[in-house]
Amino acid sequence: MTAISGPQDGPVAVTGASGFIGSHTVKNLVEAGYDVRACLRDATRDDKTAYLKAMHDAGPGRVSLHSCDLMKASEGAYDEAFADCAAVFHVAADIGTDPAYGRPSPEAMYDSLVTQTAGVLESARRAGTVRRVMYTSSTAAVMGRGGPDRPTDYEYTEDDWAGGSYESLDQRYTFTNAEGEVIKAWTVQRSSYAKGKVDAERMGFEFGAKHGIDVIAHCPCHVLGPLLGTPHHTVWQRRIGVFLSGETDFPEQGMNWNIIDVRDIAEAQRLMAESSVAGNGSRYMMVATDESGEPTMRELLDLLAELFPDIDVAGDYEPLPSDTRLRAKCRRAIEELGLKTHDVRDTLRDTGNSLIELGVIEPAWKNR
Repeated sequence: MTAISGPQDGPVAVTGASGFIGSHTVKNLVEAGYDVRACLRDATRDDKTAYLKAMHDAGPGRVSLHSCDLMKASEGAYDEAFADCAAVFHVAADIGTDPAYGRPSPEAMYDSLVTQTAGVLESARRAGTVRRVMYTSSTAAVMGRGGPDRPTDYEYTEDDWAGGSYESLDQRYTFTNAEGEVIKAWTVQRSSYAKGKVDAERMGFEFGAKHGIDVIAHCPCHVLGPLLGTPHHTVWQRRIGVFLSGETDFPEQGMNWNIIDVRDIAEAQRLMAESSVAGNGSRYMMVATDESGEPTMRELLDLLAELFPDIDVAGDYEPLPSDTRLRAKCRRAIEELGLKTHDVRDTLRDTGNSLIELGVIEPAWKNR
């Protein structure tokens, strides 16, 4: 299937449109002149639609709101919203970040990632006009339980599937517990997400080949950038907020980071839809541009202290030194799509400033 050439080809739809990545995707598309069908679970919630309505008012594209329940995707929940669309940006996933709906079980999470993604693809097929579906996967589908050929300084690429080859996936994610029971790792919370993303990608590529729709995946890691509303105070943005609040109760081990700006993900998705290079089965890592985006915990805290000199970042917390990094680069997106990325300092600065401006954190000011 050919790429879309621009807004003149017709409307586009974004699932999960009220979320952090989804709302920035809507914003990018509207600013490029597209008419966007913004699909979210409850289009009557003011806290999740105010910023989408503001995008419509700002233009030049337009935004229409559509209530679509992901967990009913297999029942045709997206059929009406996708009608006459040229492309679909499938961002939605039930991963439990909205306290209004609670945390899904591992089985429910897997179901939302695979079974309901299949429903989204069927709605795209039934529309008869959709040329491309951009699927938001995750680096969980790239990194993970590696084999002996994955040293600590290994740099992951689009050729990796949850830490190794796709052929070895089942073996690497199967173990025996203390009672001697054979356990599939994706029946537990964290691994169900990784396996679900892998299976959704592979299923999507097969679906695209069969039905003549390009399914293109992108795999984000630690997504940061400006929050557009208070519902976006979740996951990695929340961690940055905790640091700026002066909290000190963290594990000594800390964590290594691999940072991508949410605005770069939004831009990359539009470029995927419009690219003559990308096609069905294309896969793009949405990760650091260079080593500056792969900080250790200590380096991240030092960066935040430099960017916010009036704030006591993470108090007296001192993580253990780390001699490894979470290595992955978004070279393919830069080279094939022409993506231009944000400097990690701008990403962190804009993340912190938006947390403060929205009033979702109380910064640990040094002299107040």
